[in-house]
Amino acid sequence: MNKFMTSVKNFLVSEDGPTAVEYAVMLALIIVVCLVAISTLGDMRELFHQIPLGEVTTSMTINSTATILLALYIAVAQEQGTDPAVLQGTVQNDILKEYIARGTYVYPPEPSLALIADTFRFCAEEVPNWNAISISGYHIREAGATAVQELAFTFANGLAYVDGAVAAGLPVDAFAPRLSFFFACHNDLFEEVAKFRAARRIWARLMRERYGASDASCKLRF
Repeated sequence: MNKFMTSVKNFLVSEDGPTAVEYAVMLALIIVVCLVAISTLGDMRELFHQIPLGEVTTSMTINSTATILLALYIAVAQEQGTDPAVLQGTVQNDILKEYIARGTYVYPPEPSLALIADTFRFCAEEVPNWNAISISGYHIREAGATAVQELAFTFANGLAYVDGAVAAGLPVDAFAPRLSFFFACHNDLFEEVAKFRAARRIWARLMRERYGASDASCKLRF
């Protein structure tokens, strides 16, 4: 972080006054919003100091290292005397959209999918109120996809996650009710309304026809 800040400082002093101020404000916002460094259990403990994890819902926009962050979060909850079974929240954990749109992947695709299936299993057994994934079309849309392409890529990714979990021996109804989604919403009101309505029908049909899923597993939760 120190090396990063030095580079930023050198960049800012090379700019004119107003431009430097603008960049400095933007940088401050990025650091405050995005750069929460969680490397140890102590970091997680400090982040949630005096926040009762059994009484809040936490969403972590984390993908490659989602399992690590979830483990640290559960450990802090247990230190507080909270049963993991009552924890509520979400890890994004959607690695496939990283390959498509963002690029923050760490592991190869197959091990990543296996890790996600393991997370599904663990959450179903130990943290049943937790959303083990947030399958994200938002980033794909922001990378240039149309509304139709957003749904197509998102559902292709979703089916890959379900296939991987089922292949690992998980009954679909053991984990699918906790699948969640995250979509973009652009300013063409009628197109977006149609997209969301179509998305609910398409996902329900895919889950029912491909996997014989229950009504709870067919819901498009976003």
